[in-house]
Amino acid sequence: MAALNFDTLEYVKQLTDAGVERQVAEIHAITVGRAMGMYVNNLVTQEYLDATLDARFAQQSVMIEKRFAEQDAKFDKRFAEQDVKFDKRFTEQDVKFDKRFAEQDVKFDKRFAEQDAKFDKRFNALEDRIAPMELAVQSIQVTQRFQSGLLLILVAGLLVPPVLSLISSFS
Repeated sequence: MAALNFDTLEYVKQLTDAGVERQVAEIHAITVGRAMGMYVNNLVTQEYLDATLDARFAQQSVMIEKRFAEQDAKFDKRFAEQDVKFDKRFTEQDVKFDKRFAEQDVKFDKRFAEQDAKFDKRFNALEDRIAPMELAVQSIQVTQRFQSGLLLILVAGLLVPPVLSLISSFS
């Protein structure tokens, strides 16, 4: 701190040794001393600087926190608005999908009913065609049984006398 060690008497002596009149040297020393004192009085100490900077940083931190809080509030509000819009839109889409699925269900039910009616009609037509055939098959089966019975009687009538004569020849 050289400014604090300014010695005006020493300064006057130096000026007079250099050839400056004493009165001028003294006025000059007083003026320089006052100027030096003004600067010394305006010097900033480390403690003052630290305190001032700490206060400014604290103010800035408060302002920044306040700004972040404001922005968070804005974002929260916007996100809430967007959530409401999305929920509304999804609800509208769900209603549309439910309506379309109901329409498709009606169409499918109608189409399946039409197909069932066609199949029933065709199966009934086939059953109507098969019924006489079944009667014919039953009639053929009865005839076949009757003919088989007659054939059995005929075979028995032809085979029984020779078998009886063979049996009697052994006895």
